[in-house]
Amino acid sequence: MAGNARRGRPSLATRLAVTAGVGAAAVLATPGVASAHYGQVSVTCVMPVQSGYWTAVFGYRNDTGRTGTLDRGPYNDMSPDQFDGAQVTTFQQGNHPGAFSVRVPASTSSVRWQVLGTTATAGRDTSPRCPAGTPLPADGNGLGMVIALAASGAVAGGSMWVARRRRETVPDTAAASAT
Repeated sequence: MAGNARRGRPSLATRLAVTAGVGAAAVLATPGVASAHYGQVSVTCVMPVQSGYWTAVFGYRNDTGRTGTLDRGPYNDMSPDQFDGAQVTTFQQGNHPGAFSVRVPASTSSVRWQVLGTTATAGRDTSPRCPAGTPLPADGNGLGMVIALAASGAVAGGSMWVARRRRETVPDTAAASAT
């Protein structure tokens, strides 16, 4: 009877294979590293101090004619270090004036983004102010694919755990009916 209850549902191996296939397709669809320069990074504007913080909006221009990635590190760096990780790592073609924003404590007067030797420094009191109603960039820093892969791994692991627990707790119906 227990064997019949499992018919119609894909096996654990099938579910794991599908999860792995989706993860692999996502990785293969991600743009590769571009060897050319991504153009100029820039400070789009800053929003003044509110509730003890100010916001810096950064952008870039990619003139290579293709999308590329550049991981965080010495060639894609934010300073002070507490903001490293907020920057984009995928550089789409064209001009992107509001690529990402950083929420900065009022006690910090400037934030710097350096990409392949070009630098943009947002100053709390020196950079141009964002016009009223300026939409801030959507949250994100290019880690979406990494998060998706981690989530698919968690789903696969959870599926394996549930399947194992079910096998351990399913009573043997033949033994139960003999008593």
